Amino acid sequence: MKRTVTAFLLSCLALATAVRSARAATDQVPMVQLHLSSEMGAPPAAIWAYLVKGRNLVSYCPMWKSAKNASVNLVKVGDVLEFTDEWGNGGRSIVTYLVPNRELRVVHEPNKGDYVCQAKITLAPSGPGTMVQYWEQYSDASAAADLEATAAKTKAGMAQMLAAIKKSVERP
Repeated sequence: MKRTVTAFLLSCLALATAVRSARAATDQVPMVQLHLSSEMGAPPAAIWAYLVKGRNLVSYCPMWKSAKNASVNLVKVGDVLEFTDEWGNGGRSIVTYLVPNRELRVVHEPNKGDYVCQAKITLAPSGPGTMVQYWEQYSDASAAADLEATAAKTKAGMAQMLAAIKKSVERP
Protein backbone atom coordinates (compact mmCIF):
# COMPACT_ATOMS: atom_id res chain seq x y z
CA MET A 1 0.00 0.00 0.00
CA LYS A 2 2.84 2.37 0.90
CA ARG A 3 4.51 1.74 -2.51
CA THR A 4 1.24 2.50 -4.32
CA VAL A 5 0.79 5.79 -2.48
CA THR A 6 4.44 6.73 -3.12
CA ALA A 7 4.13 5.88 -6.83
CA PHE A 8 0.93 7.89 -7.06
CA LEU A 9 2.51 10.93 -5.38
CA LEU A 10 5.57 10.74 -7.64
CA SER A 11 3.27 10.56 -10.71
CA CYS A 12 1.35 13.62 -9.52
CA LEU A 13 4.60 15.51 -8.93
CA ALA A 14 5.88 14.61 -12.42
CA LEU A 15 2.60 15.72 -13.99
CA ALA A 16 2.61 19.01 -12.08
CA THR A 17 6.21 19.69 -13.20
CA ALA A 18 5.31 18.94 -16.83
CA VAL A 19 2.27 21.25 -16.70
CA ARG A 20 4.34 24.10 -15.24
CA SER A 21 6.96 23.77 -17.97
CA ALA A 22 4.41 23.64 -20.81
CA ARG A 23 3.85 26.92 -22.60
CA ALA A 24 0.59 27.83 -24.27
CA ALA A 25 0.38 30.32 -27.09
CA THR A 26 -2.72 32.46 -27.32
CA ASP A 27 -3.56 34.34 -30.50
CA GLN A 28 -6.75 36.24 -31.12
CA VAL A 29 -7.83 35.69 -34.72
CA PRO A 30 -10.68 37.72 -36.22
CA MET A 31 -13.80 35.93 -37.43
CA VAL A 32 -15.31 37.45 -40.54
CA GLN A 33 -19.08 37.03 -40.90
CA LEU A 34 -20.82 37.74 -44.20
CA HIS A 35 -24.54 37.62 -44.96
CA LEU A 36 -26.56 37.90 -48.16
CA SER A 37 -30.17 37.18 -48.99
CA SER A 38 -32.22 36.71 -52.13
CA GLU A 39 -35.91 36.45 -52.84
CA MET A 40 -36.52 33.51 -55.19
CA GLY A 41 -39.63 32.69 -57.18
CA ALA A 42 -39.87 29.05 -56.19
CA PRO A 43 -41.17 27.23 -53.11
CA PRO A 44 -38.73 26.13 -50.39
CA ALA A 45 -39.14 22.44 -51.35
CA ALA A 46 -38.02 23.12 -54.94
CA ILE A 47 -35.00 25.13 -53.81
CA TRP A 48 -34.11 22.49 -51.22
CA ALA A 49 -34.29 19.68 -53.80
CA TYR A 50 -31.87 21.64 -55.98
CA LEU A 51 -29.47 22.52 -53.13
CA VAL A 52 -28.91 18.99 -51.84
CA LYS A 53 -28.62 17.04 -55.10
CA GLY A 54 -25.04 15.97 -55.83
CA ARG A 55 -25.03 16.72 -59.53
CA ASN A 56 -26.18 20.32 -58.83
CA LEU A 57 -23.56 21.14 -56.20
CA VAL A 58 -20.87 22.37 -58.57
CA SER A 59 -23.41 24.46 -60.54
CA TYR A 60 -23.86 26.81 -57.60
CA CYS A 61 -20.76 26.14 -55.48
CA PRO A 62 -17.60 25.80 -57.63
CA MET A 63 -15.46 24.68 -54.68
CA TRP A 64 -17.45 21.40 -54.71
CA LYS A 65 -16.13 20.54 -58.19
CA SER A 66 -14.78 17.10 -57.23
CA ALA A 67 -16.29 14.41 -59.46
CA LYS A 68 -16.99 12.34 -56.31
CA ASN A 69 -19.45 14.99 -55.11
CA ALA A 70 -21.79 14.44 -58.08
CA SER A 71 -23.00 11.19 -56.51
CA VAL A 72 -23.48 12.63 -53.00
CA ASN A 73 -26.94 13.83 -52.01
CA LEU A 74 -27.00 15.82 -48.77
CA VAL A 75 -29.61 14.07 -46.64
CA LYS A 76 -28.19 13.85 -43.12
CA VAL A 77 -25.78 15.32 -40.63
CA GLY A 78 -22.35 13.86 -41.30
CA ASP A 79 -22.60 13.81 -45.11
CA VAL A 80 -19.24 14.81 -46.59
CA LEU A 81 -18.13 16.62 -49.74
CA GLU A 82 -14.63 17.31 -50.98
CA PHE A 83 -13.71 20.95 -51.62
CA THR A 84 -11.01 23.04 -53.23
CA ASP A 85 -11.46 26.78 -52.73
CA GLU A 86 -10.30 29.75 -54.81
CA TRP A 87 -7.07 29.97 -52.82
CA GLY A 88 -6.10 26.34 -53.48
CA ASN A 89 -7.09 25.04 -50.04
CA GLY A 90 -8.54 21.57 -50.16
CA GLY A 91 -10.44 19.64 -47.57
CA ARG A 92 -13.83 18.32 -46.57
CA SER A 93 -17.18 20.03 -46.15
CA ILE A 94 -19.24 18.28 -43.51
CA VAL A 95 -22.98 18.73 -42.95
CA THR A 96 -23.42 19.76 -39.30
CA TYR A 97 -27.12 20.64 -39.25
CA LEU A 98 -29.94 19.84 -41.65
CA VAL A 99 -33.66 20.53 -41.51
CA PRO A 100 -35.19 19.66 -44.91
CA ASN A 101 -36.74 22.60 -46.77
CA ARG A 102 -35.54 25.00 -44.07
CA GLU A 103 -31.84 25.00 -43.12
CA LEU A 104 -28.48 23.54 -44.14
CA ARG A 105 -25.20 24.14 -42.31
CA VAL A 106 -21.76 22.91 -43.27
CA VAL A 107 -18.33 23.30 -41.79
CA HIS A 108 -15.36 23.37 -44.15
CA GLU A 109 -12.38 21.48 -42.71
CA PRO A 110 -9.20 22.41 -44.61
CA ASN A 111 -6.57 19.71 -44.94
CA LYS A 112 -3.98 22.01 -43.35
CA GLY A 113 -6.32 22.87 -40.46
CA ASP A 114 -5.15 26.47 -40.53
CA TYR A 115 -8.51 28.25 -40.50
CA VAL A 116 -12.15 27.76 -39.50
CA CYS A 117 -15.03 28.19 -41.96
CA GLN A 118 -18.78 27.63 -41.61
CA ALA A 119 -21.70 28.26 -43.93
CA LYS A 120 -25.45 28.33 -43.36
CA ILE A 121 -28.36 28.60 -45.79
CA THR A 122 -31.92 29.12 -44.62
CA LEU A 123 -35.13 28.98 -46.63
CA ALA A 124 -38.35 30.69 -45.52
CA PRO A 125 -41.63 31.02 -47.41
CA SER A 126 -42.10 34.60 -48.56
CA GLY A 127 -45.19 35.55 -50.55
CA PRO A 128 -45.28 33.41 -53.69
CA GLY A 129 -41.63 32.38 -53.30
CA THR A 130 -38.85 31.89 -50.78
CA MET A 131 -36.43 34.13 -48.93
CA VAL A 132 -33.01 32.48 -49.13
CA GLN A 133 -30.46 33.70 -46.59
CA TYR A 134 -26.81 32.75 -46.75
CA TRP A 135 -24.21 33.30 -44.04
CA GLU A 136 -20.55 32.46 -44.19
CA GLN A 137 -18.05 32.98 -41.41
CA TYR A 138 -14.36 32.21 -41.31
CA SER A 139 -11.23 33.01 -39.36
CA ASP A 140 -8.68 35.29 -41.01
CA ALA A 141 -5.37 36.27 -39.43
CA SER A 142 -4.31 38.40 -42.43
CA ALA A 143 -3.34 42.05 -42.35
CA ALA A 144 -6.35 44.41 -42.52
CA ALA A 145 -6.02 45.14 -46.25
CA ASP A 146 -5.82 41.45 -47.11
CA LEU A 147 -8.68 40.65 -44.74
CA GLU A 148 -10.90 43.20 -46.52
CA ALA A 149 -9.88 41.92 -49.97
CA THR A 150 -10.67 38.34 -48.99
CA ALA A 151 -14.05 39.39 -47.56
CA ALA A 152 -14.92 41.26 -50.78
CA LYS A 153 -13.93 38.28 -52.93
CA THR A 154 -15.88 35.89 -50.68
CA LYS A 155 -18.98 38.10 -50.72
CA ALA A 156 -18.83 38.29 -54.54
CA GLY A 157 -18.65 34.49 -54.65
CA MET A 158 -21.64 34.26 -52.32
CA ALA A 159 -23.63 36.60 -54.58
CA GLN A 160 -22.73 34.45 -57.61
CA MET A 161 -23.84 31.38 -55.71
CA LEU A 162 -27.25 32.87 -54.87
CA ALA A 163 -27.65 34.08 -58.47
CA ALA A 164 -26.87 30.58 -59.80
CA ILE A 165 -29.41 28.98 -57.45
CA LYS A 166 -32.04 31.57 -58.39
CA LYS A 167 -31.46 31.05 -62.12
CA SER A 168 -31.76 27.28 -61.76
CA VAL A 169 -34.86 27.17 -59.57
CA GLU A 170 -36.78 29.85 -61.44
CA ARG A 171 -36.50 28.20 -64.85
CA PRO A 172 -39.87 27.99 -66.63
